[in-house]
Amino acid sequence: MKQKRQTIRFLVRIAFAALLCCAFCGGFAQAYELVIKAPSNIQRGMPLIVNGTSNLPPGISVDIVLTKSGYVSEEMERQTVTLQANREFSVIFDTSDFTKGVYKVEVPAISGYSYLGDSVTLRVVEIIDRSDEIDFNAFTSQEMDGTLDIEGTISGLKNSGVQIGVTGPEGEAVFGPAYITVKSDSSFSKEVPITKPGNYTISFTDSKGFIGTVGVTVTDKPQATVPPTAVPTTNPIVSASAHASRDKPAAFAVVTGGPGTIRVFTSSGVDWVIEYTDPAGKTVKVNEKGSVGNEEIIIDTTEDVIVLTVYPYSYAAEGEVLLSADGAVKVEASESGTPSATTGITATTEKSSPLPLIGVVVAVFAAAAILVVRRYW
Repeated sequence: MKQKRQTIRFLVRIAFAALLCCAFCGGFAQAYELVIKAPSNIQRGMPLIVNGTSNLPPGISVDIVLTKSGYVSEEMERQTVTLQANREFSVIFDTSDFTKGVYKVEVPAISGYSYLGDSVTLRVVEIIDRSDEIDFNAFTSQEMDGTLDIEGTISGLKNSGVQIGVTGPEGEAVFGPAYITVKSDSSFSKEVPITKPGNYTISFTDSKGFIGTVGVTVTDKPQATVPPTAVPTTNPIVSASAHASRDKPAAFAVVTGGPGTIRVFTSSGVDWVIEYTDPAGKTVKVNEKGSVGNEEIIIDTTEDVIVLTVYPYSYAAEGEVLLSADGAVKVEASESGTPSATTGITATTEKSSPLPLIGVVVAVFAAAAILVVRRYW
């Protein structure tokens, strides 16, 4: 009986040892360690670098997920890395388009593997955005003149300095980082020399850390254009003047030089009326501008000469009027009234000279002699 009990105890011990060995070996084979590290806070726009180590077998793919905390978690980005033999891995998240707030970086569970108690698979990161503290007053689009104008205010920053850095179109350092003065009214200004157009990025940092960035586009300065040389017209403006009243209009003959279009206009200062008769016999009158402007008329003509009269609208007015024509050959004036030709070609009226007095006397005696001869012959 005693021997039987010893045998049972021995078998129990063997079974317990076997179970303990299985449990220990199974846990050692399937439980692994994974640790990730990330900064607790970072300025918006700066890269979020997540480093990690793990003793998981090389070749296994691990997801690193960035989510934004809130009433509902929002996945912002997910990156996958394949573990290497050195057990280290790293990923970078671009935060330029993120808003300020609390985010989580997490490694989800991997099917078929479990983590030991020392594993760290979640980190909380706060993204800080202070860009709304900058009021940039300079133009964000500037013409290339050799300097980049930087001007504005920073709320809450007075009588101190702000560090700025400027990078050029190809990411090259153009200025700083260097401190510039912030005045008592929170304003700052700086002219940074530049040599080419393109997109420039200005970063701002103070004693609290990174504030934000501002982008400025510099364009080529427009080239000055040389105005074209004025070509003189074939027919320059020609003019003539005459005295005109309502009772005695001034008459002008405009020599057109042939069919075409001419522009006829008066001087200002008096409310003038332009009048002429077209080839169809219709009287055309123009009176639109009053005394403050030049009366003007455009005439399409096939005539060689056009006759126009100009007179004041008011009977009480009179004065010297200048009639000019653009596109005509010549303008001739007459103060005695409308020229005799009104249909296009100027007519000339020849006045016969009066007979000499002696000729009249001789003619009278000759006529008397003829009558006497006829009576008594």
